[in-house]
Amino acid sequence: MKIKSSKFPFLPLRVLLIVTCTTFGLAGITNCTAQSVIGKWKRTDTNRFTIDSTTGKQTPGSADVKRQLDEHMAAVGYKEILEFKSDHTYVSTVSTNDNPNGTPHSNTWMLSGTVLDMNIPLVKNKKTTITIKFPNDHTMVWDLIYMGKPAQLTQLTYTKI
Repeated sequence: MKIKSSKFPFLPLRVLLIVTCTTFGLAGITNCTAQSVIGKWKRTDTNRFTIDSTTGKQTPGSADVKRQLDEHMAAVGYKEILEFKSDHTYVSTVSTNDNPNGTPHSNTWMLSGTVLDMNIPLVKNKKTTITIKFPNDHTMVWDLIYMGKPAQLTQLTYTKI
């Protein structure tokens, strides 16, 4: 008497085993490229944007505006060091020629997706909005909208130190 065996009852188990092994195998070789704001950062660039009246899109300010901004920052000796701590506090120290040791300011921060909330005080009952991106491991770029007015977009670049 021959016993008939069927391969079909074990097919779902085999599929499950293959899917599980593949999932864990690929998870092991996948790189996580999520960036963190935690650490010390130095502001290295500032850009202003305007709204193009014909297209309604944000465009970088003119080369003359950028030059004037850079010259002003250099003339006053503006330097900013920003340290984000893992306990969701930060210290921002801004120094100038008149105040070479800098004045520290501390508060709390929260990152939700790409929106960074640093509890900046309201100006005329309007919140400053910071959208953050990381073009590489050592650079952080902010799109900062002052007083809720997209026409006043400032882009800040920080380098990790």
